[in-house]
Amino acid sequence: MTGGPPRGDVCPRCGGAFHCGVNDAAPCACTTVTLSADLLAELRSNYASCLCLRCLAALASGSAAKEKAGPV
Repeated sequence: MTGGPPRGDVCPRCGGAFHCGVNDAAPCACTTVTLSADLLAELRSNYASCLCLRCLAALASGSAAKEKAGPV
């Protein structure tokens, strides 16, 4: 026994736990979010790992203020 449930992913923007489905058999939920090319490039330069669906949706809708890299 490994001592607990598998560790989930942590969003580098908000610090919240989430499951990144990039390696799942079905498409990851993030594929439902449309990001502009500029925003996607900014996210790729500021974050080394995936963001949670809540942060991606907020950024895509423009309801989130621009933030610098790193957890909040």
